[in-house]
Amino acid sequence: MKKTFLICGTAAILLASCAGNEKKLNEDSAKIADLTEEYKEASDFNDSLMLLMGDIYTGLDSINMQEGLLYNMNQGDNADRRAEIRRNLAAIKARLNANKQLLADMEAKVKNSGNQNSVLTKTIDQLKAHIAQQDEKIAQLQNDLENANKQIGELNNTVAQKEEEVKAETAAKEQAQQEAVAAENEANKVFYAIGTNKELKKNGLLEKKFLGATKVMKGNYNAAYFTTADKRNITTIPTTAKKVKVWSNMPADSYQIVSNADGIKSIKITNPAKFWSLTPYLIIQVD
Repeated sequence: MKKTFLICGTAAILLASCAGNEKKLNEDSAKIADLTEEYKEASDFNDSLMLLMGDIYTGLDSINMQEGLLYNMNQGDNADRRAEIRRNLAAIKARLNANKQLLADMEAKVKNSGNQNSVLTKTIDQLKAHIAQQDEKIAQLQNDLENANKQIGELNNTVAQKEEEVKAETAAKEQAQQEAVAAENEANKVFYAIGTNKELKKNGLLEKKFLGATKVMKGNYNAAYFTTADKRNITTIPTTAKKVKVWSNMPADSYQIVSNADGIKSIKITNPAKFWSLTPYLIIQVD
């Protein structure tokens, strides 16, 4: 009887001990699972933070690249390059804003966890400072880009204005040259008429009354009867007659009447300036 009671008591103790061990084992397993989950969350958080850090520094490189493109452009209006820089800065700005929001979420998660980690906090603060610097740098680049646009616009206006001024000056110069040439041509214009005595009288170039002296171009005359010439180019005036007479007042020592082999006469001007000095009209009578 005593032996049976002892056996039963021992069995009860063993069962109680096993139950206690199983409970502790379950509690330890739960703690291990919690720790494992916490470790996974911490690891994922650190991985996310490292990825974010890499993206932020990549953004800084991109900004520096755009800065180089902006300040190393050749002089002149490179509209395509400036438009490309403007688009790139907008894309970098958008990505930076997304990273800023992500970093704010991570900072809130660290604060809400109740487990302040000085390394994480310092890292987040450093990344926030980098983002702020990048924000400031993008704003400066955008401002410089707009100033460049404004300066180029002003330069374009100045160039256009100068081009118009040059066109106006060129047109005025050409007009003045044309007028000078026209005036010079007019000043060098001379006229000569060749005809018989009867023809010259008929066109009003000669006039002779009974027993009076012959007058040259004293009344109305037919201007169309004259041939127009340039005294700079004319040196000889041919006729078709063997007898010629110069009626107009040309200095005698400024020309010669010469004959060809057939005896046909021509007026050879030996001193053009003197020949035309008294009158631009030359009247030649032929018989």
